[in-house]
Amino acid sequence: MKSISVVTDRNDFTLDLLVKLRQEKLSSKYGAPDELLLHSGGPQSDLAQRSLLMGPANCRYIVRQQPVESEQRVGSALRGEIDIQAHPTPLQIHIEDWDEGWHSREIITGSNLADGLRQLSKTLLPSIEDGFQAGGFAGLLTYDMVQHTEPLRLQHTPADESILMILYRADRWIIHNHLDASISIQSAIIDDQWVAEVESILNSGISPRGPPSPPRARIPETESDAEHAEKVRITQAAIREGVLYQLNYGRKWSAEIESPWDVFDRLERDNPAPLSSWLHSPDLQLAIASSSPELLLKQDGKTVSTRPIKGTRPRGDDSEHDANLRGELVGSRKEIAEHLMLVDLERNDLGRICLPGSVHWKRWRIESYPHVQHMVSEVEGTLNENMDGFDALQSVFPGGSITGCPKSATIAAIDELEATPRHAWTGSIGHIDPRTGQSQWNILIRTLEAKFDGEAWQATVQAGGGLVIGSNPWQEVEEAKWKAQAICRAAWDHSPAGATIHSPRGTSSLNIHPIPPVTAAVQHLLASRNSSLIPLSPPDVPDPIVWYPGLSLAPTTGKRVLFVDNLDSFSWNIVHAFATIGAEVIIVPGRLEIDESTSLLESLNPTHIVLGPGPGRPEQSVLTMALAHAALIGQTPPILGVCLGHQAIGLAAGWTLTQTEYGAVHGVPDGILTGTHYHVMTRYHSLALKPTNNCLDVTSTDAATNQIVMALTHPELPIFGVQYHPESAGSANGTSIFEDFLGQ
Repeated sequence: MKSISVVTDRNDFTLDLLVKLRQEKLSSKYGAPDELLLHSGGPQSDLAQRSLLMGPANCRYIVRQQPVESEQRVGSALRGEIDIQAHPTPLQIHIEDWDEGWHSREIITGSNLADGLRQLSKTLLPSIEDGFQAGGFAGLLTYDMVQHTEPLRLQHTPADESILMILYRADRWIIHNHLDASISIQSAIIDDQWVAEVESILNSGISPRGPPSPPRARIPETESDAEHAEKVRITQAAIREGVLYQLNYGRKWSAEIESPWDVFDRLERDNPAPLSSWLHSPDLQLAIASSSPELLLKQDGKTVSTRPIKGTRPRGDDSEHDANLRGELVGSRKEIAEHLMLVDLERNDLGRICLPGSVHWKRWRIESYPHVQHMVSEVEGTLNENMDGFDALQSVFPGGSITGCPKSATIAAIDELEATPRHAWTGSIGHIDPRTGQSQWNILIRTLEAKFDGEAWQATVQAGGGLVIGSNPWQEVEEAKWKAQAICRAAWDHSPAGATIHSPRGTSSLNIHPIPPVTAAVQHLLASRNSSLIPLSPPDVPDPIVWYPGLSLAPTTGKRVLFVDNLDSFSWNIVHAFATIGAEVIIVPGRLEIDESTSLLESLNPTHIVLGPGPGRPEQSVLTMALAHAALIGQTPPILGVCLGHQAIGLAAGWTLTQTEYGAVHGVPDGILTGTHYHVMTRYHSLALKPTNNCLDVTSTDAATNQIVMALTHPELPIFGVQYHPESAGSANGTSIFEDFLGQ
């Protein structure tokens, strides 16, 4: 590594340097003309500490869309009918080398994203030192790579041969450290003359680039506001049926542009963001310009974290107005519910690959940018010994904040509702190095994707928001316009949200604010987050086991929980909760048709059964209903139903299950009455049980109406059900529910 002392107060120095290197045509001497810049824009913060400019690449990895058998979807994902595949579609990765053009060397086939990337590790050059260094992978994962991370069959896939992934072996980096204004040059190539040439250019001085020409004014094509609002209503109908809790819908704006680079340049001047990125692949005729504020994944050794964004307001026209809008944001029951859902979802996604007890809600704040301000949280965990950064990327991609809850169900519903591929939008740009355990990926929001059609650049911008039962359709339309505002102005001098709202006078472009404790619910959540910061020591129990055909386990002297996973985005939070209190957990997929539930029990010998939550109705989980029926005739060990599992027990007993007359509740910490005892638990449900016989006893109801069944038990058998989610970050002392159950 070579360090060059550069005295500069220009945060966008790497943009100036990229322009200079482009003018010097340095890449043509040492590799491909492809460009990749990971830029931390805006003022210095814990998010914006360095920018990375990739040097000329000589090896890259491409995934293209393979032909998919056209099958007519049976039913609708918006009615809970999800086309599950046992395994994701295999992917083919083309390894290409540069020699006056990109040439294919070989093709690697992987069973999923993590498997494919792990196989590529053999192509990396030897590691030089500890910490971040040149020689790892860097580039783009489009959203449509979801085909290789989720077990779903999508109907609206990209056209055959469309680009799904572009990664480079980033053997050269120029690093701008914003903390001390230093420039470092790294190369994994021995005696690399490129380093000397870059050093000479830096020492000769880098002049600020000139301003880009203003964009040509255009009105991009987009759907009508009425069409957008109707899709909000369609989503809410699915939520009322219990199919979804939250869905992130994206609206598109499309038109021609003159120069993708000029769009990126304008964005970095007018709307800087800490996780901005620029990618240009000339031979693929593709360019990405993004001013993203959102982190998908960061890895530092065994520590992994994600920062979901959910909850948005525009900027005010002065500091007082700005503060009032923050108070309105945090005081909104709808926005808090939406945000808590994402915290619980990201805890789940990290939980799949992290040590039990290590995942915690670390940070919660408001971040203000030039046009909008968001609620942002950080969730952190420690990787299991047998997991790595590839597993982490597989688990969290695509980000839950841009899909919804439950994740698999909403991805299928998005495919149906948007009816077109997303391409780069809500995918990720970043870097990952298996040699050092270093990784960072953004989420491509506030992003323009441009494709050259042989005559002109055709560009697309997409923006949207999380739709929940409390959404106002017309407010959702306006929120999407706020989010598209900066990028549409940079591309087409077009303001979908009307007159531009600027940052309040006297403030910088990025401000970080604590969450104001404006309501009792927010105070409760702040207390819950603080309590989650106390690390739990992982118990000396086996890692959770995912069931596979033929699995057989001898009886245990301890506690063994058979957990039925019903495609919920919170399942692993429950798994972790039981593991941290000393149970061995076996995870069985509820939607796979297992012929004999009794033979499953004989093979696994569980001491306890948990019927997990999930989207849709219990009847869609064959195994859940079979075990609920078996429990009622005394053929199972103690059994606990959570949410959908609770509903399955009621249905098996002959009770009815209908939409609750008091409305759907999702992500809301709410009062629960057990006798005279009042406690707070998070609710996620649209349907509720109505007793029609005395087979089961109601032990808890909601505090607001005292009418909704919140918990049940059997008068004689060890059968229990709770309509709320004890594992949620918003449930006070929820783990005690699981501890009491294990005592049965």
